[in-house]
Amino acid sequence: MRALPGFRVALLALLSVAILRAETDGWLDLNRLDPAAAQTKFADRTDRQSRLGAALALLGVQPRTEARVHEARGILEALRAADPNDATGIAAAYQIARIDQLFAQPANPAAAIATYRALLASHPGNAIAERAAPKLALLLLYTDVAEAAWEERVTEITTLLPSLQSRAAQRDTRLVLADALLRLRGDHARALPLLEYCLERDLVVRPPGIANALLTAAECARVTGRKAEAAAYYQRYVREFPREPSVSEAARRAERLEKEAQ
Repeated sequence: MRALPGFRVALLALLSVAILRAETDGWLDLNRLDPAAAQTKFADRTDRQSRLGAALALLGVQPRTEARVHEARGILEALRAADPNDATGIAAAYQIARIDQLFAQPANPAAAIATYRALLASHPGNAIAERAAPKLALLLLYTDVAEAAWEERVTEITTLLPSLQSRAAQRDTRLVLADALLRLRGDHARALPLLEYCLERDLVVRPPGIANALLTAAECARVTGRKAEAAAYYQRYVREFPREPSVSEAARRAERLEKEAQ
């Protein structure tokens, strides 16, 4: 049975951290999207990392049932209670928040938000804890609240940004914030610096993400009157993605904006 894409994203975030040494090949099974095989290999192991693997396997096996989610949560809560400050305990807390956000019936976004905030406050600079930052941004920014409350949430995320150490958290949190500012408020002026930060530091590494960031930054720069910069972003897009269907239009826009900027 195969795991859902969202499960793999969460898993890869954890596999990227050194705590998850492959003492068994259960972790390899999880990475291959075979949580049922991983479940079997983790079943007789009692070390903390294997118990974490067993919980992730339970969350990945399809169909995802309430009983499996409940069992996984119990394992994760025990790991967190035994030691909330080692890498496995931090990973367990992160997964508990993911359960509250995605798998609980009904979902409990308030609990997820509280856990994400606690992780970021208690473990600054920790790569696993920082996976909470973009998730927190999504939950805070895409909730229907009054304008003043929404701006307070923007401030919370903006204030968080300088403390983030991992490149993934720096990138993903900024992109979530930029997307929310554009989609929900049409605020090109505040979105542009977030995109620029990611592009200038090569934080976006996958070609589709780079292409989208360049085009979005170009449009933000154009709307805010920074025509030379908009042209430069379009030109970079043309250079790096010459086979994309939109490259001709991007080239035309770059030429027009460059002339207007003179």
